[in-house]
Amino acid sequence: MPSKKPVNVIALTSSNLERNLTLRLRVLLMLPFLSANGYEVEIIQLESSRKKRVEQLGKLPHADLIWIHRHIFSWRELQKLKRLRAKRVFDHDDPVGFSSSNFANLAPKKWLRYQLTVRSSSAVIVASPGLVKLANPKKGNVYHIPLCAEPNQYSLKTNPRLENETFRLLWIGGHSTFKYLEYCVPMLEAIGKAIDNIELIVVGHSKLTLESLKVVNIQWSPEQEREQFTRCHVGLVPTTNDRWTRAKATLKPLQYMASGLPFIAPPVGVLVDFADNGKNGLLATNVQEWVAAIEKLKNNESLRITMGENGINYVKAHHSVEVLAPKVLQVFESVLKRTA
Repeated sequence: MPSKKPVNVIALTSSNLERNLTLRLRVLLMLPFLSANGYEVEIIQLESSRKKRVEQLGKLPHADLIWIHRHIFSWRELQKLKRLRAKRVFDHDDPVGFSSSNFANLAPKKWLRYQLTVRSSSAVIVASPGLVKLANPKKGNVYHIPLCAEPNQYSLKTNPRLENETFRLLWIGGHSTFKYLEYCVPMLEAIGKAIDNIELIVVGHSKLTLESLKVVNIQWSPEQEREQFTRCHVGLVPTTNDRWTRAKATLKPLQYMASGLPFIAPPVGVLVDFADNGKNGLLATNVQEWVAAIEKLKNNESLRITMGENGINYVKAHHSVEVLAPKVLQVFESVLKRTA
């Protein structure tokens, strides 16, 4: 029997092809599985200039499917894409129609482009339940495929705490998320006053100083990230509660879990799902609850280890390439069958 004709896919992204983490997690890691199933994917980085981008879209080669990574298009740009007569799949892990930088998260022009991109897509893949709601699942073409956490890149084992060893809290993040750590300074000060033999490890690009809690600031690097995942005891995921955080997917708690660390976070968005009713993480809404959660894990090593093991199993079951790549393929197959 003749072999099936390969499916030609163009993946469009405005992200840097070599350095963007979400591009790696949402697209690049899926390519070997897609290739093994007859999909040939060409990744094209979109021009940053709108004028050049319109010209670029008008010159795209033929494709059976266009896979859009995060980018939201203007009406004029979408008209260029329509000329290709290819089905489009819009894949995103953040509420890209909102702004993360203002109090109300309002960005009317972004929201319009987001709506246009969603409505013109044959299917929409999102990384969180909050994004499902934004993408209007009533059309029946919205698919929830969580973030890939690459579990095998982490230790996948717990870190037992030695007797009288300092209890180490861990926060890892970049410039854009450091504001969430600063927002929680009153909570962190209360933790330092209430609990002894404890310290906070901050791995990032900014420094935090507290009066009541010892802070060890470490410049981020891949090596330092891996080391601190293996020597700390609990991961912190501080955040605010707004349109952006309620909808976005977040990688950090998945990294903590893959490293055998239970996490503590507010009950916001996807963090509630990741905590899984206290099996993998503890949810805290105020200073008293944060202090109580940390005391609970510091004073009950057996519970902390059990939660760490639960988290490892959770990430392997829900956030590995082996689990997620077939789901991406299933969406693509579903979209293409509609043209038959």
